[in-house]
Amino acid sequence: MTLDRRDFMQFVASVTAASAIPVHPVEAETSQQVRVATGLLAMWQSTAWLGAEAGIFRKYSIDLSVPAIAVGGPQAAAGVIRGDFEFAHTGVLPVAEEVLKGNDIVILATPTSEFPNQFVMTRKEITELGQLAGRRVGVLSETGQTSLATRITIEKAGATATYLPLVRFDRIFAALAAGEIDAGALPVDLRFVGASRYGWNAFPIYEFGTPSIFASTRRLIASNRELVGRVMRGFVETIHLFKTQPDLVVPLLQRYLNVADRKAAEDLYAYHVPVFQKVPKPLLGNLQNVRDVLARKYPAAVSLKESDIADASFIEELVHEGFIEHLYASDTK
Repeated sequence: MTLDRRDFMQFVASVTAASAIPVHPVEAETSQQVRVATGLLAMWQSTAWLGAEAGIFRKYSIDLSVPAIAVGGPQAAAGVIRGDFEFAHTGVLPVAEEVLKGNDIVILATPTSEFPNQFVMTRKEITELGQLAGRRVGVLSETGQTSLATRITIEKAGATATYLPLVRFDRIFAALAAGEIDAGALPVDLRFVGASRYGWNAFPIYEFGTPSIFASTRRLIASNRELVGRVMRGFVETIHLFKTQPDLVVPLLQRYLNVADRKAAEDLYAYHVPVFQKVPKPLLGNLQNVRDVLARKYPAAVSLKESDIADASFIEELVHEGFIEHLYASDTK
């Protein structure tokens, strides 16, 4: 399907240039290349990209790139398993499903706590989710965590809709603006934009009780634990940058999210600051919800444990050596 994105692109066309950020020099020959994929284009999955742009990872001799942004949670997880990427920022559900398939992927961190971050946005004349019966709803993919949660949310309202996988949030936004769909799953980044510009209605998406996660493979940990450790240092330091330096971070996030309005970007940033965790140790919340969803397809899911899909040792090591405490020690706010 070809989408008319002109209206959407006019709204987000202008981009604020990022402020210059000092970078600690490292020896080029010692840098190691690391690739990261993200399931979504969203502020709460921006950490790897932000750290790369700000030069944080280069401090640890890591040449980090994010060649696959918003490819969908299942695709990001599958790419890590295939070796296309060393790390992925995605959801718990795709990781848990791959582990149940017998594949190698493991959660290393949960950058944010669970918070309302995604909504079913409907055209202004649709004021209840039950009115979506037989209507077209834009989702990211057929099987991803966000898409499944969207279906559950709408079904709980008693409606059976038709779901169109559009891969990216900006495409869902554009399709809804163009009247090509009746509703769509959108992040908080675009929830306020749609409401103010088009009068769309917002309905919080059913939560699994599990946050987004940062993952790699046990294979990489076994073969190069030191590399994974340096990446995790950069990741945790980037969270500190996010929480403490808005003048540097907001312009970068405007570019990442294509948000032209500085005030809107600042409001979104302020909304996200409290949910980013100083100590992003894997805490997967209500894993029972994940078990319940996956048990329909994988009987072994009923006994799935956090230790089956997560390795907290890297964050625990950073806590033990005082790395995180030192990062925040000089903050005045």
